[in-house]
Amino acid sequence: MGTVVEITIIGDDETRLNVAADTAFAEIKRLEGLMSHYKEDSDVARINAVAGKEAAHVSIETFEVIEAALEVSRLSSGAFDVTMGVLGKVWHFTEDDKGAMIPPSKEEVKTILQLVDYRQIILDKEHSAVKLAKEGMKINLGGVAKGYIVGRAAAVLKKNGVKKGIIHAGGDMVVFNETDASPRLIGIQDPRNKDKMIGTLKISNAAIASSGDYERFFIKDGKRYHHIMDPSTGFPADKSMAVTITAENPTFADALSTAVFVMGPIDGMKLIEGLPDVEGLIIGADGKITVSSGLKVNL
Repeated sequence: MGTVVEITIIGDDETRLNVAADTAFAEIKRLEGLMSHYKEDSDVARINAVAGKEAAHVSIETFEVIEAALEVSRLSSGAFDVTMGVLGKVWHFTEDDKGAMIPPSKEEVKTILQLVDYRQIILDKEHSAVKLAKEGMKINLGGVAKGYIVGRAAAVLKKNGVKKGIIHAGGDMVVFNETDASPRLIGIQDPRNKDKMIGTLKISNAAIASSGDYERFFIKDGKRYHHIMDPSTGFPADKSMAVTITAENPTFADALSTAVFVMGPIDGMKLIEGLPDVEGLIIGADGKITVSSGLKVNL
């Protein structure tokens, strides 16, 4: 999914831990093969290939991720939208990409935005099939699949007898331990200084997801262009620098962190406060930090 995955596990039986880790990494690789838009034979690629024509039959796992994505899209009134994948035609954030470091014109983006609409994703649960209503539409599950995959990897570790662990994939993390164990101390990165933390969280048996404008970006004529797009404009969202979400469900946390980033401190915090078992921290575009009522954080 375009990121590095780290697994940290604790226990006394080294052989058993190694087997568990290998099994978890194998599950990660399997699921990536289903959901990565980089792979030509993935479920995502097959959905995109027949957009506007027919439904593509997909794995149960991919179907579940798309269902979760659509739930967050509805909750956020479209601030999170996996059909933003089509914008990859004009936005590039790595030097290897053709046209990298050059922002597209408003006219280019406006034309493509006609293909961005999560409501044009048609699900057939009985047959595990997904159809994109318009030809040329594309989905990209990068903003939600990592959370799902990290959660599944944690489940594999637990099934193999691991009782304490952390799985970290880019901005997504799952922490699990025994109920009587001390919480893990997790740092929150300063979005303008990668070597500095703005605060820490104490986490036990929960998922953490972070979104920020500091991972994939370029600066052109003094303006920062990053990879988290606002579906209403087709340009980088401009209300936040960074968001951290904690939740029980890692898939939900992953998508929600992107949605809240796009929505910004005011509307984003309203969404967080209205959801059970979800807490969050938002750093606004002005650098001001907003914390949800139930989040225990040291700043």
